[in-house]
Amino acid sequence: MTTRQEWTDHVFNLGIDPGWAHNIMTRVQGTEIRLKHYCAPLTDAQLSHRPNGAWSIKEHIGHLIDLEPLHQGRLQQLAALQPELTGADMSNAKTEAADHNAQTLEALLEEFRRVRAAFIREFKELPPASLQHAAQHPRLKVPMKPVDVLFFVAEHDDHHLATILENIDALDL
Repeated sequence: MTTRQEWTDHVFNLGIDPGWAHNIMTRVQGTEIRLKHYCAPLTDAQLSHRPNGAWSIKEHIGHLIDLEPLHQGRLQQLAALQPELTGADMSNAKTEAADHNAQTLEALLEEFRRVRAAFIREFKELPPASLQHAAQHPRLKVPMKPVDVLFFVAEHDDHHLATILENIDALDL
């Protein structure tokens, strides 16, 4: 298998037809189910293990939680027809400071469920005019419509789910 590409090197195929949003939404809605499926059999020590100093499984879940306000805010910016989206903190300071390993898996999954439901609700309540509006993504330097933001979130989820699976594989269960 080849070496995984860094998240920041990923080139996104955007310009997705808004009619594809329902399909992409299934990925976004399924993240919590996949997290639970992959993580439920693991012990707290396995979930908190930091392989080679990298994030633990709990920290990856916490990171997804930490970014939900950014995703939701971007939808709000598109609803307001703003020209540019808010940039992410690429240092991940919020995740680094959060001590997600101190939480139980159940608490993390419940918080993820809560914040993801708010994001999904925000998407479903977008005004029709905003569905065709595109705003500039500050890091990618490309215009994004709401469906593109949804796709971006799905890709980001999958990136962290793949890393979680790599961490599980490394546990040699």
